Amino acid sequence: MRIFLILLCFCLLGCSKNPSETPVIKLQASGEILRIPIDSLTANISTGLVRYEDYLVNVNWNTNSLQFYDLNSEKLSKEIFYQYEGPQGVGSIFGIHIHSLDSIFLFTQMVPVITLTDTTGIIKNRIQYTKPEGHTNAFVHNAYFRSTPFLQNGKMLVKTHAEGNYRQMTEERLNKSFLAYRINLEDGSHQSSELTYPEGYLNSGLKFFEPSLVFHPEYTVYSLFGDHRLYKQLRYGGLETFDGKSQYLDESLPYFPIDGERFETQKYLTASSRYEALVYDEFREVYYRFAYPTLAIEKEEDLFALRENPGPFVIQVFDEDLKLITETYFEGGMYFPNNSFITEKGLYLSANNPENPEAEEDAFRFELIQLIN
Repeated sequence: MRIFLILLCFCLLGCSKNPSETPVIKLQASGEILRIPIDSLTANISTGLVRYEDYLVNVNWNTNSLQFYDLNSEKLSKEIFYQYEGPQGVGSIFGIHIHSLDSIFLFTQMVPVITLTDTTGIIKNRIQYTKPEGHTNAFVHNAYFRSTPFLQNGKMLVKTHAEGNYRQMTEERLNKSFLAYRINLEDGSHQSSELTYPEGYLNSGLKFFEPSLVFHPEYTVYSLFGDHRLYKQLRYGGLETFDGKSQYLDESLPYFPIDGERFETQKYLTASSRYEALVYDEFREVYYRFAYPTLAIEKEEDLFALRENPGPFVIQVFDEDLKLITETYFEGGMYFPNNSFITEKGLYLSANNPENPEAEEDAFRFELIQLIN
């Protein structure tokens, strides 16, 4: 009996883990490069990337086209050019949503019309829709504060903006504004959503109120430019709030310089502590939030350079319960974070930063960033 107890103790000690040996989850550059050749009319930094199944789809504003790149062969598979005007005109493509290869939705900022097409390039339908009073047309951009539309029961949930002068926004007016609304694809009517700004966002001062939203069937998770927190709005319930402060950003996020000149305004928007895109990784069931620490910028030319080279950034990783599980700081000069997409292998970041010595003019170049235990 004593021998059995001794063996049992050895077994338990052998199977138990020292707390100091608990695996650390981290986001890490793999060194694995994905290189996709492009033509001379395609910029090596995209105005919008969408991954659908085994395709990476580029929204090419230069040619008003969609380019389907096969991720397996790493080559252009198909390019669809669209006319601006006429019977087959779609206007200037601003963003897209791929529900399926038979249902590709094209969005423009000029008019409240959604064009339905497919990989043949034929216009299948034009949906003219209404919008809530005081709000913009559907804002679908595949690189800027990404908020992928969500189609459910014939209604498409799309991001919007409040109309009017940004500097004159008040807490009272913001509380009456929507982050998104639903468009009935049958008749073009709109339905106001449960997605409103959190109460008190502007109570202590004016802050940029751009959101990035991830739509799910029963709830929406969103992040705001000037707020450490994440929000989860239930479709048929209340708003839940989660702490998401990055250790790399200022404790107190700055306020919009209402009386500042253009330099101060641009410095606030592009060089201050802020949060930008929030994206969902369906394969690992985590959220990535991109954030930017404050930069000491004193010269206007350095500020303008940030438009082409955004500098250092942070990627936070949240689990499905919106608990921050890790965050990684990336030095500037290597990646272009607005150009990213997700596959089963992980998160791909564009490595075509203008300061990266390995950047290529004639190819999309991405590095695989992996979540590792």
